[in-house]
Amino acid sequence: MGISYRRLMEVLRFLLLFITCTLLSYGIITLLSDRLLPSDPYQEPQGNAVKVVKLVNAPETQDLDGYVARLQLFYLTGE
Repeated sequence: MGISYRRLMEVLRFLLLFITCTLLSYGIITLLSDRLLPSDPYQEPQGNAVKVVKLVNAPETQDLDGYVARLQLFYLTGE
């Protein structure tokens, strides 16, 4: 009741085919991700980019009250 030579060759052929298909699909996925995803997603935008937040450069206390009010509004509305 040993393993026949034919059965061993079928198993080896299956493993070889499985490993080949796995490496081929990994290569295709890697190639597609390199082509589709940006190389540096956190780079500074180019073109007509708009800055969302405009900070006020004044360390006075009356200006900090405005920040506190905006923070409270953010906590209340979530926007």
